[in-house]
This record gives sequence, structure tokens and C-alpha cells, in this order.
Amino acid sequence: MENYNVEELRTELNQLLKKQTEVLESRTFGAATDTEILEYEIRREIIHDICNELANSVAE
Repeated sequence: MENYNVEELRTELNQLLKKQTEVLESRTFGAATDTEILEYEIRREIIHDICNELANSVAE
């Protein structure tokens, strides 16, 4: 992952989580497309990476 500062990572994480929430809401009502679900899964992996990056930055 590129070298981001903590605030940039938190901002990106927040944006990704908002998108995840939107897809979950659509999925709840049966309106999520296959593409949205695929993008959700990709974002999930990115969110995991960002969380690890943030955890490592706190540990340093």
C-alpha cells in the first residue's frame, strides 16, 4: 500500500465504509446489482488493508 498519512487513510476508510453501507442497504431491499456486490467485495479487501495499515502506524 502506498505511504499515506494516518488522516488520509482514515478519510479513505470513511468513504469506503459509506459506500459499503449504501450497498448493504440496497442489498437488503434486493436492489443491489451483481457489479455493486463485486465492488463491495473488492472494497472489503481494501478496507482490511487500510485497517492493517492504521494498526501498524499506531504500533510504531
